[in-house]
Amino acid sequence: MRPNTLHIIAFLAMLTLSLGAPTARSAQTTQRLPASTPTPSPAPKDTAAPTQPPFYITATVWESQPAAAILTYHKFKTNRPSTYSLVSRLDFEEELESLYRSGYVSVSLERWLAGDIRVPDGKRPVIFSMDDVFFRNQITLTPDGDPAKNTGLGVAWDFYQRHPEFGFHWALFANLGDKPYGEGSMVEQDIQLANVIVWCIEHDAMIYNHTFRHVNLKNTDGLGVTAELRWNDEQLRKLLTLVHRADLIPKLRNMVALPGGRAPRWDDSQTALYGYVDPDGRKVQAIFNIDYITRPDFLKPPYARKFNPANLPRIVANLEAIDYLVENKDKYPAAKSCKIGPLSESQSKYPSYLARQILDMIQSSECPQGVYVTEQFVFSASSEKVDLIQKIQAGGQP
Repeated sequence: MRPNTLHIIAFLAMLTLSLGAPTARSAQTTQRLPASTPTPSPAPKDTAAPTQPPFYITATVWESQPAAAILTYHKFKTNRPSTYSLVSRLDFEEELESLYRSGYVSVSLERWLAGDIRVPDGKRPVIFSMDDVFFRNQITLTPDGDPAKNTGLGVAWDFYQRHPEFGFHWALFANLGDKPYGEGSMVEQDIQLANVIVWCIEHDAMIYNHTFRHVNLKNTDGLGVTAELRWNDEQLRKLLTLVHRADLIPKLRNMVALPGGRAPRWDDSQTALYGYVDPDGRKVQAIFNIDYITRPDFLKPPYARKFNPANLPRIVANLEAIDYLVENKDKYPAAKSCKIGPLSESQSKYPSYLARQILDMIQSSECPQGVYVTEQFVFSASSEKVDLIQKIQAGGQP
């Protein structure tokens, strides 16, 4: 055997011994390592699915036909006595207090005309309106941006702050071309008026048409009727644009109050009134008359058989009218409420499902028969059947 071969064999033998046998240090280290014991995983806990609270809908229930007086104010003054078109601030405060104590609440004219005739349990609706707007005794704004308390809407707003459950909803019928507003140049007056209009719209004192110059429509021809209504609508939109609030224009509605309650007598002027289309392409939605409380006539629900949107009644808001509402409140129904459920929330948007649930509530004597009003629907409900009579339009649009 050659010497080189011996050297290679010897080298391989030494390498095998070094790889196969642990050193003393490594052997000692190996002996000190404890045996590895696997840690058992904790048993999973039983977690119950969260319980959803039962879902209910509270409906306003009218056991007989509801009716809402539309009280129409005009101008306001500081001192007594009040007259037909001038109500003193002190009298107005007392009128609001009397209505509040008698269980009345303010409701929105637009919501009522859309079919939403909900009011709190035990309450009766009243609708506030105002003609010949805008006079400064009706509303001016303080430097803080609130209505001044020596104005009509200022008194109403202050009362609402103290009694929020009474509500603050007004229908303002404006003549924007027959009087100045504010102080300074014409542009400055327009800006002051525009800011007042913005406050009103943002606080549900909605503005409608009373003609541009408070004309007697009975003696106005068709072209004149259209012009008066159109000029007023265009001026309202111009004022909103002037203060960069054209975003409020979609909130406007096409409703008209007849100045003095005088309807056109000629065919062409009647056609112009009842067929009037506003600058936004919206057809006239409601026309309002006015009378005294000596012939009381209150606004019916829009589903009622005798509801006529072309001749809706309003009452002059004098002291006699307030006394009548207070003294005769029991002649007019108060709302009741019924809690319907538990319901399937996903099914509650379907009128057929709600109708079945209402029928169950009546047949189990948990709720009375009558007209049921929810956020979306109006039902006529008896112990035998429940019928859908109106869908409430979104946004309160008549």
